Amino acid sequence: MTHLIERFTEILRKGKYNSQTIAAYRNAIFVFYNHFRDLPQSKITDELVSSYLLGLSEKKSGTADASKQAGKAIKLFYEVIFKRKLGIKASGEMKEDTLPEILSEIEIESIISVLDNPKHKALVAIIYAMGLKLSDILIMKVEDLDMEKRHIMIPPSKTDKGRKLKLPKKLIPILTAYFDKHNPKDLLFVGEKGKAYSPRSVQLVFQQALVKAKIEKNATVHTLRHSYAVHCLERGIDIHLLKEILGHKYLQTTSMYYQIAQVDLANIRSPFEDLELS
Repeated sequence: MTHLIERFTEILRKGKYNSQTIAAYRNAIFVFYNHFRDLPQSKITDELVSSYLLGLSEKKSGTADASKQAGKAIKLFYEVIFKRKLGIKASGEMKEDTLPEILSEIEIESIISVLDNPKHKALVAIIYAMGLKLSDILIMKVEDLDMEKRHIMIPPSKTDKGRKLKLPKKLIPILTAYFDKHNPKDLLFVGEKGKAYSPRSVQLVFQQALVKAKIEKNATVHTLRHSYAVHCLERGIDIHLLKEILGHKYLQTTSMYYQIAQVDLANIRSPFEDLELS
C-alpha cells in the first residue's frame, strides 16, 4: 500500500497542492489504511468509509474539520488511484443517490446463527435488533441496559440524539448468555485485556460470519442498521417513528430507505383487526 500512497503524493505535487495539504492528506491515508489493514480492498465499501469518517468526528480528539479533511483525502485517493468515485460526502455522510446494500431477514438469521462466540453473537444481534450504529454500541455501558424492564439507553453523539428503546424479547436470551460467559462491568462490550472493542475487530468478526454463512454480498456491520430500517418499513412502521428510533435529525435521511423497501400495502394490518366488537 505504501507505493500507492507515494504515487498519490506525486499526483498531489503535480497538482500544485501546498506542502501542508500534501502532508495532511498523506497522513489521513496512512491512518485510514492502518485502520482497515486486515480487510482486502474489495471489502472496503462506501458504507464502511462513511462509518469510519463519521466515527472520526465523534472521537473526543476529533473535529468536524479534521474529519472533513480526511474525507477529502480519501475521496481523492480513490478517484485518482483506483478510478472509483465514492458515494459519500467529505463529511462521511452517504450521498442521497447512493443506495446501500441490504441483507434479507433470512441472511441476517444465517449470520447470527453461525456466530458461536456469545460476545460476537450478542454484539451483531443487538446492532440489528435495535438498528444501531457500531459507534453507538462500542461506547454503551452496562448501566445503559435494563434487561428486566427490557429497555436500552442509546447515548447521545454528535450525529444523533440519545434515546430509550425497547429490547425485543428474542434478544434477551442472547444477551443473558453473553453476560453469563463474560460478565461485563463497565462498557457493555470490551475487547482484549478489558480495553474498548475496536471497530476493526467487529468488522473482522462480521466478515468472517459472512463467509461462514456463505453470503457473498458486499456488506459491512453498518449494513445491519440499513437492513433493520428497510425491514421495519416493509412491516408497515411509520417513517416518522423510524426516524426517532434511528436517531436521525432529518426525515429526509430516513426517507432514503423507502427507495429500497418492498412495501406491500395489501399486507399492512388494519387497526380494525384489534377492535373487540360485540
